[in-house]
Amino acid sequence: MKKLKIRYIIFIVVILILTFNDGNRTLVRRFFEQNRLKSDLKYAQYQNDLLKKRIYYLENEPSYLERMVRSELGVCLPTEIEYRFSSKD
Repeated sequence: MKKLKIRYIIFIVVILILTFNDGNRTLVRRFFEQNRLKSDLKYAQYQNDLLKKRIYYLENEPSYLERMVRSELGVCLPTEIEYRFSSKD
């Protein structure tokens, strides 16, 4: 019974030391910051790959350039008819 109480007291003391120690709190904070930065880096690399593909297609595929001009600038050929639908709430 005394050994069990001593173990609990030692366990609680160790937890308190780890919790209130500035170095451990900083270590945990830096761990979460590192994980956030890793995820930001993965997202930036993904965006970079998408932009590289887009640049490649813009330089090498004329149909892609035409599609991008049509979709982003709303340009249509003179022979085409543009339909616009209005939404009524």
